Amino acid sequence: MFYFFSKTLYYFLTPAGWLFCTLLVAYLLKDARLRRRFTGISLILFWLTGNGFLTNALLKGWEIGPQPVPEKTGLQVGVVLTGGMINGLVDVRPVRPVLGHEADRIGQALWLYKNGYIQKILISGGQGNLLFQTPAVNDEGQMVAAFLQTAGVPAGDIALEQNSKNTRENATFSKTMLARQFKTNRCVLITSAWHMRRAMACFAKEGVAVTPFPTGFLAEKTAHSPGNYLLPNEKSFNDAFWVLREVVGYLTYWVVGYL
Repeated sequence: MFYFFSKTLYYFLTPAGWLFCTLLVAYLLKDARLRRRFTGISLILFWLTGNGFLTNALLKGWEIGPQPVPEKTGLQVGVVLTGGMINGLVDVRPVRPVLGHEADRIGQALWLYKNGYIQKILISGGQGNLLFQTPAVNDEGQMVAAFLQTAGVPAGDIALEQNSKNTRENATFSKTMLARQFKTNRCVLITSAWHMRRAMACFAKEGVAVTPFPTGFLAEKTAHSPGNYLLPNEKSFNDAFWVLREVVGYLTYWVVGYL
């Protein structure tokens, strides 16, 4: 039940959900004054969530920024959280990994491995998509592992955890594998900068000592231009979606005691 709740409720607390609800109410209302009021609310929300300066400021406050590389001391296991690394909805022949919008997680894990900062890679994540239950999407971890092997990482240095469906389960199941397979309770955690705050809290709750290595940064150096302050743009809508979605997820986890 919580899994379904966490994957659906957030929609109505994101820019698309707000705009859909307010415009739907405006369309259904018969009172002209109330209709104008809800239309005005929709326009304000449209401007706020499309404002580059505001959304970038939100991201800067939420994302975990670039971190120093881990120390080269003892066995270091990089735990890579799945989600968006592989675009499993594209039908390609022969079957091969099509990298998705979170592919920087793969790139940074590979860079850490090739430069000796981590010696093992644990890919954590099963199926977290309620709508698209396809083999390609379900096998994201396996496809990432195959991609890493193609890039020169031996199969023996890659481990798969494919049972987790959310960030809390990533932490719970990864802790078990870290202890059983690698005899450690620490890891280098590799996930998107906007997701790192919640991931770190979940792993800390499980007693795993984490060295964060965020990827896929959305926040940028602020461009001080009239257009950035006044005109909505498509990148800002996307940025607002991710940061608000993650804030809602973090608060939900906190309420139910996952953090």
